[in-house]
Amino acid sequence: MVRALLFGLNVFAFLIIGVFQKQEVNITQNPPVSLKPGESAIVVVEIDKSNVTGFAKYQVDLGEGLTAEVIDNSGASFTFHDQKAKFIWMALPDSRKFTLKYRITAEANALGNLSISSRFSYIYENERKNFDVPEQFISVGDPGELAKQQIKSGLEEKALNKAAAASGEREVTSVGINQWKVDLKIDKSSLQGFAKIEETIPNGYTVIDLKSSSAVFSLDDTKVKYIWYDIPESETIYVSYKLLPVIAMNGDSPKITGDFSYLKNEETVIVPILDVGTIVEEEIFADMPDTTSEDLATIEIPDTPAQSDYENDTVDVEQEIDEVAEAKIPEEKHESEEIESTKTPVVETPPVSEIAQKEDTRSKTDGNIVNIPEPETGVFYRVQIAAGKNNLKTDLFSKLYGFSEGYKLENMDGLFKYTTGYFQVYKSARDGRERITAKYDKFKGPFVTAYNDGERISVQEALMITSQKWFQ
Repeated sequence: MVRALLFGLNVFAFLIIGVFQKQEVNITQNPPVSLKPGESAIVVVEIDKSNVTGFAKYQVDLGEGLTAEVIDNSGASFTFHDQKAKFIWMALPDSRKFTLKYRITAEANALGNLSISSRFSYIYENERKNFDVPEQFISVGDPGELAKQQIKSGLEEKALNKAAAASGEREVTSVGINQWKVDLKIDKSSLQGFAKIEETIPNGYTVIDLKSSSAVFSLDDTKVKYIWYDIPESETIYVSYKLLPVIAMNGDSPKITGDFSYLKNEETVIVPILDVGTIVEEEIFADMPDTTSEDLATIEIPDTPAQSDYENDTVDVEQEIDEVAEAKIPEEKHESEEIESTKTPVVETPPVSEIAQKEDTRSKTDGNIVNIPEPETGVFYRVQIAAGKNNLKTDLFSKLYGFSEGYKLENMDGLFKYTTGYFQVYKSARDGRERITAKYDKFKGPFVTAYNDGERISVQEALMITSQKWFQ
């Protein structure tokens, strides 16, 4: 009977001890919310170890720019190295609750929201256990500088783009003789921060930006670049530019290659931009206006010029190059402009009787010579307004196109080319072309032509001979 009673008491005591040995560790600490560079604060750590005994470690990880030194270690050894403050006990204090104290200091050059995280490690029932204190942050530095640092950190975070993806397409459209509009479409998802488009264009072309979608545009030789330091949030980005020839081209669709690149997990991802097609519009200098059946019975209709008509002619590109140059170079008044009004011949339409009296070779072969001073020597410019296989009489040409000014007819390469004006300065010819384009809507694509002693040459050659510049 006594033995049974003692056994029962032992079992009850064992159960009671087991209950009290249940592990319920809890830790709190009070780091400062903010510190100025060079400033210090005391951190108090309260540890409730429950019934845990024996070996244990309390480690505090501090953000770069913070240091720690011990004030009260409660019997633990203390070290601070590599941004880690460590309290180590070979045997924890006997009391269930005890306190640690250490001083935290912000270095003179510290800046940002610096983290402080802690872990209490111990042995329980022959297993290692951990208690993690929630991570906290200390704002260090001037509020304005902190804001700048947060923006920078945000951009760096965006640059990770862990789930980013993108694709690109290119469509090329003919918008004139040897002139091309290039449209780029970038589809993206979860992509932020830095990104770039880089296109390689053929030699002999220059480029004008038409749509950049907030990117920084640049042209370096044959490299067209659009750079975003923080790409727009829209999932689809559109970019377009115009290709313009600076030398005579063969009229074929330009061969363009390019790619879209961005940063993902701090590595560059390159996505090829794929061609989706080339649209070639009909290139005609002289469009036929609407006519009545009576008109059609009595006139010869000019044919659409062949490509050979354009191969040796300077295409309507000069104005575009002017615009690029003028955007980069402050406009100045050049000597050629100041004396232009005295050097440029007065353009007047002489009476028909005077034309009839001219007996030189050109008047006999050209058929229509109006508004051209004689003799035609040296370098000069005209504006070509139309071309075709038929030689229209003056009254029919005027009726078809509503053109009341004088013009000259040239027979070249099996085509009749209609030109007007006489200009010794390229800028004047360019302005003349703009005036004709604005005034006569039945002409399609008037452009500047150049001559040297009466022989047609390219505008580039004429500018080189006379040392004139594109932006004059």
